[in-house]
Amino acid sequence: MNRIVVVNWVAVDGIFSGPDGETDWFTPDEELASENLQNLPKASTILFGRVTFKMMEAFWPTQEARSRFPEIAAYMNGAEKHTFSTTVNSSSWQNSYFHKEISRETVTAIKETAKGDIVILGSGDVSMALHRLGLIDEYSLILDPQLLGAGKPFFRNINRTALQLLDARVFPSGTVCLNYKVIK
Repeated sequence: MNRIVVVNWVAVDGIFSGPDGETDWFTPDEELASENLQNLPKASTILFGRVTFKMMEAFWPTQEARSRFPEIAAYMNGAEKHTFSTTVNSSSWQNSYFHKEISRETVTAIKETAKGDIVILGSGDVSMALHRLGLIDEYSLILDPQLLGAGKPFFRNINRTALQLLDARVFPSGTVCLNYKVIK
């Protein structure tokens, strides 16, 4: 069965979004961007929470996105997008599906129909809910070399969990990509 992989950018102090949800603090790195672009197609399906979905929906279907980042836009627009929200239930963004609640049954049904791995981009609340259900298979954490001091911590309200390091890579910017398997 397909894996569920969380991919998230995290500052050294564990913060993944600024006090107002901003992500403009990511340290740019061309080599990391190139590697991320190569890895995206491994996942055919993306899981989102409402906030991340609305942010992505506002950019990726646009002409600007297709002009500036053609390969990423093609992937984002073509992938199946499943959003968990009690308030958003439709979108004109192609291949978008909506679910009122995060449940083992819903996620299992998504896994059974996915044509590849499933990735969670951002969406901290969805990631932690799936973690609590024991449904996360891997974490790919992009550790940014800075301390934000304020913002939303990524890991919260979860039980102790053993992880196995699969791969670690340091990029020219000092950013480190850490890939972990969740030990179940």
